[in-house]
Amino acid sequence: MFQIIRDNPKAAAKALLMHLAIIVFLIVGVDWLETPKPVESGVEVVQAHMVDQALVTAELEKMQQAETQRMAAEAAAREQQEQQLEKIKNQQQDERKRLEELQQQRRIEEKNRAADAEKQRQIEQQRKLEEQRLADARAKRLEEEEQRKKLEATALAEQKKREAEKSALAAEQKKRAAEEEKRRRAEEEKKRKEEAARKAEQEKKRKEEAARKAEEEARRKAEAARKAREAELESAMQAEHNARVRDRFMLQIQQKVIANWVRLDGTGDGLKCKLRVRLAKGGSVLAVSVIESSGSGTFDRSAEAAVYKADPLPVPEDDLFEQFRDIIFVFDPNR
Repeated sequence: MFQIIRDNPKAAAKALLMHLAIIVFLIVGVDWLETPKPVESGVEVVQAHMVDQALVTAELEKMQQAETQRMAAEAAAREQQEQQLEKIKNQQQDERKRLEELQQQRRIEEKNRAADAEKQRQIEQQRKLEEQRLADARAKRLEEEEQRKKLEATALAEQKKREAEKSALAAEQKKRAAEEEKRRRAEEEKKRKEEAARKAEQEKKRKEEAARKAEEEARRKAEAARKAREAELESAMQAEHNARVRDRFMLQIQQKVIANWVRLDGTGDGLKCKLRVRLAKGGSVLAVSVIESSGSGTFDRSAEAAVYKADPLPVPEDDLFEQFRDIIFVFDPNR
């Protein structure tokens, strides 16, 4: 509070004077609209007059109007006083708000100044670090340059040494190469002769093996031809046997189905249909369907009923049964 007064002395003085004026005004309580009253004398004077009732009434009305005007003036004065007090309170609030805003602004400025100072300090510290880094980098470059020169001198000496060793090694290698070439040629000649002898032996063995394989191939083909003829003959015989067996069982199936067929009313003569029958082992009927209709639904249904009635159907028990799992035949009871 004292900090605010020190920072804004003029505003604080104005607010203090305003508060004093309000306090004095409330204490004194002067009614500026009230007319001064005459001083009453202590002597009572009694006068007798004739009273006119109309004048009395008019005078009373004037007095009432004057009283009404006085009360209205007092109410207006009180309202004006209240407005002035409200205005003073608002001014005080605005002044306090302005003081708080000034104080807040000053704190922000102080904070910004502190931040600027910190930023400047960091910049200066960064500049010093950068200068130190550059100095270290220059020193490092100088050290690296000196090291590089030493390495180059060492490398040059090493290179000369390697070149001398390389020359001596080349001469030694040339000598060894000549000796190696001589030895290689002798070995190649020896290997060539050995290879020629080996190839001659291989050629002899190849011809003998080819003759043996040709003879075996001829025997194998003859045996294969014989087995093929036998298998073909056996297959033809088996196929013929299977066909006869299949035809026999199919005939038995058709005959059994026809034997269980019952002619229904409305089915004419000469009708026939093609049926598809799915069977299980033992001849059990799994499903029956008409794949070519006779043109008569009644006849088709009677044919399906005959198949179910003939269950189980005669089927072979061996591997040939696989051909009877799904059979198709023409149902023709007129044959």
